[in-house]
Amino acid sequence: MPFIQTERGRFFYQEFRPSGPVVYLLHGLTAKSQDWGGIPDLLAKMGFHVFAFDMRGHGQSDKPEEGYAPEDHARDIDAWAAALGHGKLHVVGHSTGGRNALVFAALFPERALTLTVVDQTLAKDEGSWKKYLQRYTEYPVPFPNEEALDQFLRKKFGKDERRVAYYKGQFWKTDKGEWSWNFSPQAAWKTQKLGREREAYDWLGKVKCPLLFIQGGDSDYVPPEEAEKIRGLLGPGGRFVAVEKAEHAVFRDNPEGFLKVLAPFLRQAPPQD
Repeated sequence: MPFIQTERGRFFYQEFRPSGPVVYLLHGLTAKSQDWGGIPDLLAKMGFHVFAFDMRGHGQSDKPEEGYAPEDHARDIDAWAAALGHGKLHVVGHSTGGRNALVFAALFPERALTLTVVDQTLAKDEGSWKKYLQRYTEYPVPFPNEEALDQFLRKKFGKDERRVAYYKGQFWKTDKGEWSWNFSPQAAWKTQKLGREREAYDWLGKVKCPLLFIQGGDSDYVPPEEAEKIRGLLGPGGRFVAVEKAEHAVFRDNPEGFLKVLAPFLRQAPPQD
């Protein structure tokens, strides 16, 4: 499996197609690179050279004790590009990955061809990390086997098969045969705490590349008043698009609608050096 070793740690990634304009896909909190589903393959078929990464603290990447501020994640992205020899790239981030992508584009304008933020609030919420910390304590990890995990999830979410599948995707089988989180809970709540301790709207004004903000049409993650604020801050070169029939995970809920917005935006970008 592909890993890159950088001065900032060891990171797992998946590569789709050997050439074309480079696109980095950044997942959200408690997710992993595989959670993009079929999107990387579809983008690759459109001619893009796609990379999906596990951010620090998640999936198969290193899980250090510290280093979870948005600026830390942005520097990780820059380190990936340096290690892989990518001068300029399109960066697409979902949820927390969207905030990380935003900070990356602002801090490293020489690398960012375009920036796409997918359904991510930029508002301040100093206490939001506590609900994540509480959520992790509700799960009696590790589960002794897969059957025990399935039973717990079905009891918790009933017949909501989509939620059962989503949360099961956050677990994996350990070397001991048990089932536990495939991310570091400490990394997750620290990322949330440091990411939401102040507003992130000011980063929008620091982005020099074309910027696309995609919202799920049925998502309440970015409330209407905040959506209007973001629209006003994007400037004449920015775009704000709501994808119908999609909640927070826009690319999973309506992949066709998601790509219908994303692909033309990526194609219209200036050519890479």
